[in-house]
Amino acid sequence: MSDNDKNLKEMWAKAEGFMETTSYESKTIEQFISKRSTSTAAYIKKMIFLDIALKSLGVIILGIDIFLYYGTINVISVCVAGIALLIVLVLFQFKLLNQFAQIADYGQTPKDKLASMLTYLRNRFYTTLLAISSTYLFIFISGSLLYFYATYGHVRPLDGQDIIVFSIFILIGIVFNFIVNYKQVAYQIKHIEACLSDLNDNTLPLVLSNIETQRKLDRTYKILLMLVLVIGFVLLIAIFKNIGFLIR
Repeated sequence: MSDNDKNLKEMWAKAEGFMETTSYESKTIEQFISKRSTSTAAYIKKMIFLDIALKSLGVIILGIDIFLYYGTINVISVCVAGIALLIVLVLFQFKLLNQFAQIADYGQTPKDKLASMLTYLRNRFYTTLLAISSTYLFIFISGSLLYFYATYGHVRPLDGQDIIVFSIFILIGIVFNFIVNYKQVAYQIKHIEACLSDLNDNTLPLVLSNIETQRKLDRTYKILLMLVLVIGFVLLIAIFKNIGFLIR
């Protein structure tokens, strides 16, 4: 059993102890659930805010790249395309953040707030993680252009080995980012489900049923995000490979 699972079990065991006592302690349970919903909401919003900040940083760096490579049309075209994709992703992240804030911040009982957050997280789980993981790709592209300019004054040609190494670094970064956030969000989801399950009402089954209904609507977002990742890799290849997009 992992440390997170042990902590989860211990925390909820305390709440179960309260359930066996008087109405005074039931108020304590309500406070426990309220604290849990507040901490979960704060973590998810912090995660999305951080990603928006990193994407905004990527836009700024690509803007600097445009200035540095001014007059080099091919590189500028790559930078403009990257900025456009990042802006779309930032707007998408703001949309996700606003949707979550409406669930987490406005006038619900703690139990209803947990149920709403569980529905959101289970529906937007992979979509949010894909959007966050894609940030690494654009930071790598923008940072590589800065490095090439500072070191060589232009984008130098790379051989096959260089391309393989850079690609591996990118994949490792994206996968690592995805896994770290996956474990954290999965823990939050597991904790919410434990809380709702031990309330001994029909909230959790109703939430799970609603999740299955809404999950189909989320497929379009996933497809679009995968398309963004593919386009990002194409931009990277356009920089690295000598196919007319590269400065000689």
